[in-house]
Amino acid sequence: ANQKSASLDGLEFNVQHIFGKTGFGISANYTFVNSGLKYDNNSIGEQFALEGLSDSANLVVFYENDKWQVRAAYNWRDEFLSGYGLDPYYINAYGQWDVSASWEFRKGMTVFAEGINVTNADRSGHMRNDQTVFFAAPGYARYAAGLRVNF
Repeated sequence: ANQKSASLDGLEFNVQHIFGKTGFGISANYTFVNSGLKYDNNSIGEQFALEGLSDSANLVVFYENDKWQVRAAYNWRDEFLSGYGLDPYYINAYGQWDVSASWEFRKGMTVFAEGINVTNADRSGHMRNDQTVFFAAPGYARYAAGLRVNF
């Protein structure tokens, strides 16, 4: 419910560069998010806080030409307040590597392979203090491969 108001400040930095006509490139961004509202873990009274606010960053290196596309990406998100009620709960900082490649071997026909979270990064969260585990989930890589056909 929209019962209270708050303000957010933030900055995003982004850079993308292609290295001449080599097909290699890089893209990176970092987002800073700030709010004057912070959940006070030492207070047990009623509070108003914004959930889901955190800094994040992405780094992508890639290669592309007429037939090939290869990409590796690191995605990171800082700790954030996920919710609160009787106790607040936080999602811990998390980062993962994703990779993908595709090859157009015939006009309109492309084979591809991709891996999500290839380093099996785990996810976890805590409650009012870092020692009170809210959840711990093992990270598993997910892989896919296939054929794309354009008609």
